[in-house]
Amino acid sequence: MKKVIVLVLCWLLLFTTLSACQYNGKYVEWGEKTNSNATELLENNNIPYEIRDGIIYIPEDAFDKAIYCCA
Repeated sequence: MKKVIVLVLCWLLLFTTLSACQYNGKYVEWGEKTNSNATELLENNNIPYEIRDGIIYIPEDAFDKAIYCCA
């Protein structure tokens, strides 16, 4: 019985950890793509981004992490 409980807790911990790494917020404007270093920093920190009309957009829930790593 203890093995089953430990196994369930391990699966729950693994699922929670893996699902917490995904960003799913609405994309907001981050900055212009005049500096290609910005996209490299976003990639190095696993922050997804989109470029539309020369403007970099990132998920809203990744905004604080992007400020911390790329400012």
